[in-house]
Amino acid sequence: MELFEIIVGTYEQFLLGYKVQKVEKKWKLERSFATHSHVASIRTVTAKKHYLASGGADDSIYLYDMKQRTESGKLMHHEGTVNHLAFTPDATHLLSCGGDGSIGIVRCGNWQLEKHWKSPHKGSPVNTISVHPTGKLALSIGADGVLRTWNLVKGRQAYATNLISRFKYDAKYVDNILWSPDGAKYLIVCNTRLDVYSVETAGISTEENFPSKIISIDFLNQEDNELIALGHEDGKLRIYNIEDKSIVLETDAHEARIKCIQCRDNYIVSASSSGEIKLWKFVKGVLKKLGSANCDARITCMTII
Repeated sequence: MELFEIIVGTYEQFLLGYKVQKVEKKWKLERSFATHSHVASIRTVTAKKHYLASGGADDSIYLYDMKQRTESGKLMHHEGTVNHLAFTPDATHLLSCGGDGSIGIVRCGNWQLEKHWKSPHKGSPVNTISVHPTGKLALSIGADGVLRTWNLVKGRQAYATNLISRFKYDAKYVDNILWSPDGAKYLIVCNTRLDVYSVETAGISTEENFPSKIISIDFLNQEDNELIALGHEDGKLRIYNIEDKSIVLETDAHEARIKCIQCRDNYIVSASSSGEIKLWKFVKGVLKKLGSANCDARITCMTII
């Protein structure tokens, strides 16, 4: 039984794939591909349907067709490191943001650049971007310490929120924002702090401070808007309930920092900066390790497809 495929980007410029398979009651993470398209470290990777895209410090975005298992193109509209990539939920468009301070929107398939905001954060680098589950809105955070909401239907900024008043100097470095599966909330991570914002009230519904810096975060599954998995700098993996504001579980998952976390249907994939990838299953309050692999490279980003 094949569950899904894990794709990691590395500091050593390689994009690596691992197929998760169950063979005779044992889980295996088997290397499925390795490609060396980038000429600098890979910073971001994302997938939707059969599309896969990676962005790096070489200012380039490489595109892959995972159905044909081929490289299908290269985008060069950024003039700086590509910091983050995000597909729209229906995989019609790919959004990108970078160190050059711009945000690009590309149509999937023909890969035409349809929109290119050259200076959405007033010239500051754009750290991250996240698309709403409806595909109609996006949030971006820049090194100007401002959270900007974009109307993707009209192709313009809807409003801006200054994060400096809340996070002070650290606001410039916020690079982790995540929509809840139902789109009613979004999460912002800053160092050890997690803020949960309600779209309805436009205010913070939950705020939590953790003992160690939060590096990565994801919702456990697409039907659950309460449970999230957090990967920390000290190697701890925590399951947290954002509704009742409680830590459900915590474990020493890795010896090095947990650089990436991705979840699907209560399966959790964690990857450490040392190159270790682990597969977990969370069921009824219990976290069970199913398998692991080591890619012998420094992992910088991850997605599952």
